[in-house]
Amino acid sequence: MASFTNNVKVTNFQIKSTEPVYSNQTLTGQRIVRSTGIQYYNIQFTLNFNPTAFTEVNSFLAQHAQGKPFTFSLGVIGTYRGTQTGSVTVSAITQPGNMVIPTSTNTLAVGEMIQFTNHKKLYRIVERTGTSITIFPALQNTVQASEVISYNNLIIEAVLDPDNDFTMPVGNIMNITLKATENIQ
Repeated sequence: MASFTNNVKVTNFQIKSTEPVYSNQTLTGQRIVRSTGIQYYNIQFTLNFNPTAFTEVNSFLAQHAQGKPFTFSLGVIGTYRGTQTGSVTVSAITQPGNMVIPTSTNTLAVGEMIQFTNHKKLYRIVERTGTSITIFPALQNTVQASEVISYNNLIIEAVLDPDNDFTMPVGNIMNITLKATENIQ
């Protein structure tokens, strides 16, 4: 996990969902909407630090500027505030491409974000019953029966974008704003 000492403060964290869709309205007025690609998240954050912490920031950049993935806490939006208590598990093996995931009894709500144990992709619940959830985007990797679904303390696995401007003002207080894209595997 990309964790920094108290000498480096992470501020201005932003997350954006990129959902490529095609939309067209027919002559009869019917609207057709189709997903045209894979949904993913972009993040942006600012590292604020004093010159004494430059080595720590430079170490992070040296390790991750060439495409090495890092994980980052989603902070307050990754903290669960719903009614579910205890673990929720997948009740049957589910293949990539599926959107309906059979689960143990759950009270997860529409709009909440989840992750599976075997991969870090973030999914959003778009529909649910007491024993299944429908997610967006479609499942990226196979999930096994009895696999735990994470819904609290979520993280994002990301890769720094190649178009980052690594310019840092040199002074008593330094900062750098970085952009990254969810690492989808």
